Amino acid sequence: MDDTRLYARMHANLRQFCRLTGNASPGARVMELAGVSASVVPVAPDRSLMNSVVYDSPADLERALPELAATYAEAGIRAWTVWVHTGDERAAALLSEAGHRMDADPAVMCMELDGFDLPAPDDLDLEEEPSVRTFMELNDRAYGFETPDFVTGIREMPGVVFNIVRVEGRPVACAGGHDHEGDCCISFVATLPEARGRGLARKLMILTLREAIDRGCTTASLQSTKMGYPVYAKLGFRDLGPLQMWERREPGDVKSVPRHDRL
Repeated sequence: MDDTRLYARMHANLRQFCRLTGNASPGARVMELAGVSASVVPVAPDRSLMNSVVYDSPADLERALPELAATYAEAGIRAWTVWVHTGDERAAALLSEAGHRMDADPAVMCMELDGFDLPAPDDLDLEEEPSVRTFMELNDRAYGFETPDFVTGIREMPGVVFNIVRVEGRPVACAGGHDHEGDCCISFVATLPEARGRGLARKLMILTLREAIDRGCTTASLQSTKMGYPVYAKLGFRDLGPLQMWERREPGDVKSVPRHDRL
């Protein structure tokens, strides 16, 4: 499968991620405009990752921007982001003029699964019934959020497969995956600082990919932070270039909000 088709699958699954996030907490919703999907999560007003926008073309984005801005403002959301392909200079210019700033540029990484032959690890102490709350607590702690943003903003995510690993009976690492049209999007990969260096993320990724293959997925995709990049590359993910996050953040006290490319 060529890079263009892989990228298109990732893009479709990223849109699905927005829809899942827009249905994951009380008061949240999904905006569906012509060529544009957006998650609106009022309980996480300062977390732009949860309030994010995916679009098909710059023209679609241009038409939608005024309504998007008004909707987020009315919902009391102080930070929201638009996912932009690095080569889309028109969209970047539109967003810059509208007050957005490029906040991060995680790498798009994709792979075909038909040649993935690593066996599922058999030495992980997995929680038998992983809860969404524990999963999101691990993400909040792993990424240094001073407020429980993930716990607050994501209460449920039907259709997402969660895996949580324990060490000495305590949850320390996790990874999730959700399928859309044959592509498994890997998300919420996190390891607590004190548990890093043991290969847990790699083993969780292998497990998640093996499960995706068993469900019939033929590709996998993700947006990689700098921390996770070496793990994904060694597993066979192809780097298809950066995907920019153009964030609009209202001025004022934003507490402690790490940049997304530092997660």
